Amino acid sequence: MDAPEQSSSAIEPGGTETVAAPMVEFPVTRSCPYQPPPDYRRLLEAPCPSRVQLPSGDIAWAVARYEDVRAMLTDPRFSSDRSNPGYPLLLAGQRRFVSNTTSASGRKISPFSLLSMDAPEHGTARRAVLGEFTMRRVEALRPRLQQIVDACLDEMLGGSPPADFVAAVSLPVPSLAICELLGVPYSDHDFFQARALALLRRTISGQERGRVITKLRSFLDALITSKEQEPGDDLLSRQILRRREGRADGVPDDPDDHEELILLAFLLLLAGHGTTANMISLGVMTLLDHQRRGARLAVGRAGLAGWLGVYRAAARSETSPPIAWKVSSK
Repeated sequence: MDAPEQSSSAIEPGGTETVAAPMVEFPVTRSCPYQPPPDYRRLLEAPCPSRVQLPSGDIAWAVARYEDVRAMLTDPRFSSDRSNPGYPLLLAGQRRFVSNTTSASGRKISPFSLLSMDAPEHGTARRAVLGEFTMRRVEALRPRLQQIVDACLDEMLGGSPPADFVAAVSLPVPSLAICELLGVPYSDHDFFQARALALLRRTISGQERGRVITKLRSFLDALITSKEQEPGDDLLSRQILRRREGRADGVPDDPDDHEELILLAFLLLLAGHGTTANMISLGVMTLLDHQRRGARLAVGRAGLAGWLGVYRAAARSETSPPIAWKVSSK
């Protein structure tokens, strides 16, 4: 799309023209690591959506106000299909990694699984994994997750000061938790974690990202093949067994199912890692800031319920802003 000279405008009902904020490069570099950049506030206060330029060179519309975002996300004229030529991509060279492929059976397979689906396919795929994130499943994982957190904290405290909390706790805890969820063998944790961290780097080039994705895909391909041969007690194994239900004995696994499980594992890695790592860091930052200002959090006697309140407060005030990408399908 062609970029406007400096600003964008829109015609309001009744013929009144409104001028949006000047086009900015997106995402904007923060001057303070704990506060949104001023340009984000200008986008929020603009009378209409504003055009922004992405690092890929693509031009996109930034929709910031709650009512506008809600309207866009529920309007079927907007699509999540990343293979659409007009879909805004963040990084240069990313286009070749988002094209849909058609399997031998004619099924369209998206490299971003749920993230690139529209209704009604999105609802069907989402319901298939919803049972993996019930309270019962999460509670069953709690003892192992506690071990992971304790081990990371012990290793950090056992080193020489100063300590890098993000590198020691915030980043490894989510990737190790995802390892448990997917059933990644302990011997492969370092490989999996290193590639997961590489994909989170904002400075990663499109070429390097492609190499990391290729290595991770090969790893997940082999992991799922092993679980097809010998299912265990993990998310991927349960998905394999669920897809086999109703299939006659002796009928081989559907190759399309295998490919979709690879993409599902990718989705859980990408969607669950960065957001959780950011929230851990921001939550600790919030607690330290309260302590610095002489505030005291009386949650010790309240136990888990008290800390959940702290978490919810931090999530409301400090969480990194989520971004939803859409393309107009009309």
